[in-house]
Amino acid sequence: MTTMARRSSGRRANVALCLGAAAVLLSGCGSGSSATSPEPALTVTVTPTVTVTPTGSRTTAAATSTRHVKSDVVGRKFDLGTIVRVKRQSGVSVIILDRWTAQGVSDSRLAANGIRLPVHSDTRFENLNNNVTYRIPVAPDAVFTHAHCVDVSQPAVREPSSLRDFTRLRHPEKIVLLTLDPQGRAVKVRNDPAC
Repeated sequence: MTTMARRSSGRRANVALCLGAAAVLLSGCGSGSSATSPEPALTVTVTPTVTVTPTGSRTTAAATSTRHVKSDVVGRKFDLGTIVRVKRQSGVSVIILDRWTAQGVSDSRLAANGIRLPVHSDTRFENLNNNVTYRIPVAPDAVFTHAHCVDVSQPAVREPSSLRDFTRLRHPEKIVLLTLDPQGRAVKVRNDPAC
């Protein structure tokens, strides 16, 4: 017998053996019952592979790029000061903040709890940091609220605004309070409604 013929007959024998084993296993699937102990059931589990492709590639790119933009205020929940300018880095707006001090409030307390910004006409804030500035990336969905004082006896008029408008704030409304996320990004920005 040639080597080729031996391989062919060996393969046929393996196929026959496999088919025979399958027939024995399937014979236990009939509707009849057996008085002897039942054959163990064969369970096949199929685990599908799921591939997820993001549909909002623009949002994903924005979220990814903000992670790579350095923030100088990571660890703070709030910051206070004036917007010196705004830069663009990796498609993200970055506020350059000149930090100010609220009279009677320690910086650590302000950083942890923020402060209230009611309508007022007195001097509540001062710049004591000798022109040191801090880089704060702006979150893609940040909310800007402009508060305008009409009269000290009346509540502030509040309206939605934008980063562009906040770069143009003038004295006495130019002090801003920023609410920060854990990555040190500005998520809410409000101005001081001073009269």
